[in-house]
Amino acid sequence: MKISVLLPLLFVFLISKIGASQPVNLELPLPKTYTVVKTPSLLIMDGKADEPAWENAPWTDFFQDIEGSTQPVPYFGTRVKMLWGTDFIYFYAELEEEHIWGDITKRDAVIFNNNDFEIFIQPNELQPYYAEFEVNALGTLWELFLARPYRRNGPVLDRWDVNGTQIGIDINGTLNIPTDIDTSWSIEMAIPLEAISRINRGSTLEEADMWRINFSRVQWQHEVKDGVYSRKTDENGNRLAEHNWVWTPQSAIDMHRPEHWGYVYFSKEDVLSESLPYQNGYASEYQFLHHLYRKQLELDRQYGSFSIDLMSGKFDFVVNNIAMNYSVTLTKLGFEITVTSANGHELTINQDGYIATEL
Repeated sequence: MKISVLLPLLFVFLISKIGASQPVNLELPLPKTYTVVKTPSLLIMDGKADEPAWENAPWTDFFQDIEGSTQPVPYFGTRVKMLWGTDFIYFYAELEEEHIWGDITKRDAVIFNNNDFEIFIQPNELQPYYAEFEVNALGTLWELFLARPYRRNGPVLDRWDVNGTQIGIDINGTLNIPTDIDTSWSIEMAIPLEAISRINRGSTLEEADMWRINFSRVQWQHEVKDGVYSRKTDENGNRLAEHNWVWTPQSAIDMHRPEHWGYVYFSKEDVLSESLPYQNGYASEYQFLHHLYRKQLELDRQYGSFSIDLMSGKFDFVVNNIAMNYSVTLTKLGFEITVTSANGHELTINQDGYIATEL
């Protein structure tokens, strides 16, 4: 941004206004980050991750509860590695488990009715669309394309098939045999980059590109009847709620908040790159924008209309130690929210999650 534009903006934030209220301080959590190492060779998807390329790939942190550190630590460990190549992005997930079971064998069934592992990919964080892949211990796949999150009513295309997806499962124990104690199961998965490219309007993946990615593990309490596993129920026959464990927390029981997914960067070298950015450069502004966006949607659910006042009339904020303010415009189709920061960043989001930036 030109100096002539930036200086007046800084003046607004640094000079207090007569009668103005004190700034509201907000600490908004920032998602985790990961750098994906590139591999020159095709990998065999057998669930073992024993190729040398995997040795160069770092582990993510162990998963935590979807709501964050305020909830109990998961009682089984889960972690992931990622790689990318010319044609695929690769995932390897390791899931501790004492009883490994699954009974869904039909593709595109609702896989999370079993214990499962899920991958969420948004190749462009300025657009609302993204992909979801779910796999159970049988290797049954359900892939979905979402034009926008459920909070804006989809639509969801669950017949979106990525037929080039390769899946390998390795069982450290026995599958569907409840008389013993298992150790873990692992998933190795190759997703064609071409399919993700089509989501991102044909953009090809390049070095230093950034995607938003998160992972979810759905874990049910189980019971055994006549030697067969099933989800556990209470005394009234109602299924007990599942656990949702994730890499980077969502601050709610809702995986469909892409703003909370991790920042994943792609390195061209076969070692970790120290030169890639830590975040998108406007991560705090991005989180504040979505903080306001969620408030707007909640007001609409409660009162049936959008509002220009999202924070009780207070328009001066310090978010993660960065001075910011916001404005709302109501439009014929819904609304636009604009966040402006002392860093010279301006982000605008509309009712469907499309974002425009001035950086």
